[in-house]
Amino acid sequence: KQITALLVKFRNPMGMMMIPRNVNTNTKMQAALPSIEINRLFSMMGVGIDTFKWIAYLIILVSAISVFVSLYNSLKERKYEMALMLSMGATRTKLFVMLLLEGLIIGILGYAIGIILSRIGLLIMSQNAEKSYHYQFNVLSANIEDLYLLLACLIIGIIAAAIPSIRIYNINISKTLADQ
Repeated sequence: KQITALLVKFRNPMGMMMIPRNVNTNTKMQAALPSIEINRLFSMMGVGIDTFKWIAYLIILVSAISVFVSLYNSLKERKYEMALMLSMGATRTKLFVMLLLEGLIIGILGYAIGIILSRIGLLIMSQNAEKSYHYQFNVLSANIEDLYLLLACLIIGIIAAAIPSIRIYNINISKTLADQ
């Protein structure tokens, strides 16, 4: 079988639609318009893509809760250290800022590790797609969504650190030091 592409200009746009239909119904050959077939493919894959997006949002939410719980437990475990720092002259605001920076660092590290792992996964997928389908795509290109993701990671890190850090203002230094 020989595959050839027919590039013809039509006076009437319906002519472009009629020829593939006539070829498909009247011959043993098959004709297709790439733009229509690609639109059909994306409409069939739309539900799967939306599902993946919602799974990604769910993973982000679970990660945010995990960071929050981790920082909260870390603060509970370090309550004695915080009280000791306060008794040695550190201000509550300094400790609050220190814990916010800790949340920011966790957010930045999470973003960096996530981007690196996703690029490695895309590189593997790209190599497989190139071998199997001769389709190439650039895995190292950055886009605006990466910037939005970084911003979301920073906001999640700050909020997850700020909520437990507020407890620093309620630490009773003498009671905490006496309990240890």
